[in-house]
Amino acid sequence: MLYFIQGKIFLKTPTYIVLESNGIGYFIEVSLQTSEKIQEGDEVLLYVYQQLSEDKINLYGFKEKEERELFLLLITVPGIGPKVALRILSGLTIEEIYQGIVTENLSFFKNVPGIGRKTAERIIVELKQKIEKIPVLVDNNKERELLNNSVEALVVLGYKRKDAIGIVSQILKEKNREISLEDLIKEALRRLK
Repeated sequence: MLYFIQGKIFLKTPTYIVLESNGIGYFIEVSLQTSEKIQEGDEVLLYVYQQLSEDKINLYGFKEKEERELFLLLITVPGIGPKVALRILSGLTIEEIYQGIVTENLSFFKNVPGIGRKTAERIIVELKQKIEKIPVLVDNNKERELLNNSVEALVVLGYKRKDAIGIVSQILKEKNREISLEDLIKEALRRLK
């Protein structure tokens, strides 16, 4: 099983790339999130998921390890295959998917083509407990650390993870992510009372 492929992007479209590695061109389907982060001619490392079927092998690639991990969680949901999971990752950011699941907010998923109310409910029910056990996923490393640390501090203080993530995310958006960890926790405590 492949975990990553490193090489040069030979051809790029919004939905797939051809990655040349050691003289072999790999056709890899990608999400719009990944597609936006890479350019034709770039030397990249892509985390991949390899799907084997009777008549073909499909490769799905991700620029970020967190995106691959979320993809792997999504395809465990009954009725969600790799194509639908890729569509979800193309229509929503990692943070939006995570927040939608943890806060049980169906509206996060309604803008993704092919994802109706029942599918969104299934995603939330199937992944809620699994996703709460992994660190909060957001796109920016500094923001991820701030979010993780503040949420963990609030959980230790006895607040529910779901409530902590909702409040902390809201504060970060309001403050344009320019806030110290201490001020973030104080503001969250003030709002959670």
